[in-house]
Amino acid sequence: MTGTLPEELRERALARVPGWAEATQPHACVPLSGGTSNAAYRVRTGAGDFVLRLHGAQSALLGVNRENELVLHEIAARAGIAPALVATDPAGEFLIAQYVPGSTWTAAHMADPSCLAHLGRTLGELHALPVPTVAAYEPGRLLRVHAQRIAGLDGAGAARLAPWLQQAERILDRCARAGRRPAIIHNDLHHSNIVEAGRLYLIDWEYATVADPVFDLACLLAYYPAAVKHAELLLDTAGLTRSALGALEEATWLYVLLSYLWYRALALQSGPSAAAQAQEQALLQRLLDTRSSTAGAAAPRPAD
Repeated sequence: MTGTLPEELRERALARVPGWAEATQPHACVPLSGGTSNAAYRVRTGAGDFVLRLHGAQSALLGVNRENELVLHEIAARAGIAPALVATDPAGEFLIAQYVPGSTWTAAHMADPSCLAHLGRTLGELHALPVPTVAAYEPGRLLRVHAQRIAGLDGAGAARLAPWLQQAERILDRCARAGRRPAIIHNDLHHSNIVEAGRLYLIDWEYATVADPVFDLACLLAYYPAAVKHAELLLDTAGLTRSALGALEEATWLYVLLSYLWYRALALQSGPSAAAQAQEQALLQRLLDTRSSTAGAAAPRPAD
């Protein structure tokens, strides 16, 4: 993604990195692997080690709210769950955070019960933090936005989505009436966003919001079918009761739908690559069989 964002933006953001302007000190800026709409760099200067993330315009299509991100990232950082923020852009075009020297998780961690228990306890800490007032999370609206994008490119295909959208609305209504206390949720628990460095750190908070804490677990299970059989363990360690298991199963289906709609729209807009077709079909199969997600590799996630 590094080639599609303006060089001027990168230089302007680098100027905000502590120590970058000190010509007498060694410094380096190395691209990090990641998503397709943002560009990230590890920046090392005499003042420290930092991560610079430049934001692509496509983020808005995924429901990113930069104001929410900064507020919730800062709260999580104060609790030791996220890396410290160093500098932000008022226009939301970039973010600079401390680099966490540790080991980034792999997909294999998301099938390991001991790792999932560790993650569940970290999520319990996150969900127990005081909740600020931020813009409301509207997954139903986001689903409709994706469906409208599909409708503009494939009218017949969009018509087939209507029953699923209705089912999603019913799931959201049941979650709203369940009475669980809204919590800060990370909302993008991909293994690449988890770093082990003495404790677990969650990075990349751009989808963070205040919502039903079940949604954090649902996001995880939507990404990783192999973790589904450990759903009760996750509920236990995250401090949720097992009576929420049914809600978790339904919310997982909803998050699979959200990912599927994103990939379907992306395939229609960009042309069907073999990789995109495989991602789309894996998600479609899970939607068709909500009980089939107890095995397999990590499901794809929306591009960052």
